[in-house]
Amino acid sequence: MPSTVRNGFAFAVITLALAGGLAVAGPAHGEAHRTQPVADRASTLTPVSDNTSAAGVRKVRINGTQVALRECPRTSCRVVTRVSSTTLRAFCQANRHTTKVSGNKWWTKVTLLHGSDPAWVSNHYVRGAAPKVPHLPGC
Repeated sequence: MPSTVRNGFAFAVITLALAGGLAVAGPAHGEAHRTQPVADRASTLTPVSDNTSAAGVRKVRINGTQVALRECPRTSCRVVTRVSSTTLRAFCQANRHTTKVSGNKWWTKVTLLHGSDPAWVSNHYVRGAAPKVPHLPGC
């Protein structure tokens, strides 16, 4: 390849890269115009209340000590962990194929606030759940 062609090609590559038309590193040119700086993105987040998150997940308070969180909504299921007077993330609740605990057949699917695999807790131990958690969807 003659040096004038090679120099012309190198000039074109550099020009395209500087103009944003060549994706050397980072997003493609079309995506670059749609992304906002980090500071702008943070300011567009909407605040949420203590009881919900952006995805509609509620927080529930557990009453009692050594309350079992189980693999399924039955007392015959394996205990994953035990919690005492704590707050958990609640996703949904069910009353089918469950075991009654002190007369309450409703169970809530939960995770720990700092993250964990989903588990189930009887609504008997959930504060304000008589017999079910208000405004929490069914599973």
